[in-house]
Amino acid sequence: MKKVAVLGGGASGLAAAIAAGRCGADVTVFEASDRVGKPILATGNGRCNFSNADIMSSDYNRPDFVQAAMNTLPPEDVLLFFADAGLLFRQEDEGRMYPYSNKANTVVDVLRMCAAEAGVVEQCGVAAKSVEEAGGRWRVVFEDGTSDEFDSVIVAVGGGPAKGLVPSDIRDKKTHPVLAPLKTDTKAIKGLNGTRVKARLYLDDDGKVLSEAWMDVVDPEVEQAYQGPETYGEVLFREYGISGIAVFDLSRMVQPGNTVYIDFLPDMDPQEKVDYIYGQVMTHPNRTAAQIMSGILPSNVARAIVVAAGLNPDDVILAEQEVVVLAMVSESFSLEVKGVANPKQAQVTRGGYNVKDFDPSTMECLSHAGLYAAGEALDIDARCGGYNLHWAWTSGILAGVAAAGGSMLDGVPLSDAMASAMAGNAAAGAETGVYVSLPDGSQRED
Repeated sequence: MKKVAVLGGGASGLAAAIAAGRCGADVTVFEASDRVGKPILATGNGRCNFSNADIMSSDYNRPDFVQAAMNTLPPEDVLLFFADAGLLFRQEDEGRMYPYSNKANTVVDVLRMCAAEAGVVEQCGVAAKSVEEAGGRWRVVFEDGTSDEFDSVIVAVGGGPAKGLVPSDIRDKKTHPVLAPLKTDTKAIKGLNGTRVKARLYLDDDGKVLSEAWMDVVDPEVEQAYQGPETYGEVLFREYGISGIAVFDLSRMVQPGNTVYIDFLPDMDPQEKVDYIYGQVMTHPNRTAAQIMSGILPSNVARAIVVAAGLNPDDVILAEQEVVVLAMVSESFSLEVKGVANPKQAQVTRGGYNVKDFDPSTMECLSHAGLYAAGEALDIDARCGGYNLHWAWTSGILAGVAAAGGSMLDGVPLSDAMASAMAGNAAAGAETGVYVSLPDGSQRED
């Protein structure tokens, strides 16, 4: 029986411990805080968006590494891991998976039950200081000065692993917060605090290219398509800048000094924007610019757009060119980024151990047999929507199975009936589903 230490009792650590325990290993989870699973409780606003029905490696910053891992443990098998654990879950908008209870506690409770059933021992309030080679085994030295030896060690300590925790030849990338609100210049958004809109966000370092993109309104023969990073979703204006899911996703790609552009009408192309606003002006010629735009967007946002367009909100629109400018600003409302607003609000960190030093099919360090890393300890991150937790489960399960010397069948015990049922659901492409584990081990979708 292999003796396995899991450093960290978060999402990836619990998944690793369960998988290793099911493969017959003697597993202990060492968690620095007072209980395991704490990071999970804060996810999804306390609901735990634990996965997504449309997991793609392209959603991650290291797609090749993630794809190699998913070739070994496909996304549907991770969902089977939870179904087999007894978790009832549902699919919501944009493929987001939530526990049916709508409580993150349910996910933690199920994982802790599985860990206990697999013989996993939890030791909380215990932090590791270093992991050292010890004659073919691994010695974990703890902060209190004690130590113990193990056949395998899985580092699942979350983002920003401490310097000196692992051998110095394992490369790491400096960590910084992502999936976070952005601090921006605020002159153009004064009075918008607390206002929410659905919008498209994008970046453009060259204002000339941006303005040329509007030439097709003036000259239909000129075509210019934006090719940079963009996100869609909710934008929440705050006193310091912007927040919301679309902002969190864009924070993975933006740097201080960049300009973020907001397209308030993402369902319309430039010409459609112009035509609609012009039609409103023709229908309501006595309405002011702010009143015209208030029929399209929240009144305070409408006024901010008019001001940003260089027009008087209380004047009527007299020229067609003013319509074009309003339409352009509604698509390219600009804010200069100062940086992340509050690192403590970041959902994940980018950086960590260099994935080039690890085997994507096992999460084992290529230069140190028996040493593994999982979850945010590795330089892997993704957009909002359950993708980061899905990576935690995937990497944790792979590491746990490999560390225990087991097989994937041991790490993810699934009946043939359950596998067939989930495969059928995936093939059917159900957009909304409640997955129910049945007593005979099969599964149905309600």
